Amino acid sequence: MTGARQVGKTTMLKHLADSDRTYVTMDNAMARELAQSDPVLFFQTYKPPILIDEVQKAPELFEQIKVICDESDEKGLIWLTGSQQYKMMERVRETLAGRIGILELYSLSAREKAGMIFDTDLDFSLATLQARQRKFPKNDVLQVFNHIWEGGMPQVQGVDNELRQEYFNSYIDTYLMRDVADAGYAA
Repeated sequence: MTGARQVGKTTMLKHLADSDRTYVTMDNAMARELAQSDPVLFFQTYKPPILIDEVQKAPELFEQIKVICDESDEKGLIWLTGSQQYKMMERVRETLAGRIGILELYSLSAREKAGMIFDTDLDFSLATLQARQRKFPKNDVLQVFNHIWEGGMPQVQGVDNELRQEYFNSYIDTYLMRDVADAGYAA
């Protein structure tokens, strides 16, 4: 599961996970050190089924994940989350080709923010699309601008403009100061 920071990847997967699924985050320095130095021991310590959060911080795990996948016919033993970084995703695709499904989680859509739920299965026929369209109010410039201005990040829904601005300033600072530096693009 990839996607921007703070869109709800971990929250969603924890909600979907059975109680027997182990959770470990690579934000934990001890777990990250173990994953980086001894991936075999890491998986002996944290046994599948497992959810590994922020896996981009321990790419050394990918080879061992490949071994685990090749030794078992069971699907879905290992769930991974990470912010989509080009280098990490390239390595995942190379190492785990044919063994992995990649899902992208985006921020909330206008429909999700409005709490609209459709009672029919997704169907791309013209009649169904037109029926769904009738459930939405017509777009106007102010609504579109507000949706863009407010964004779809779960943490900023329903907060005032000052808190929203502080959230996005912190988000940008974190991205520029930490993620870009971590990726090796710092000057």
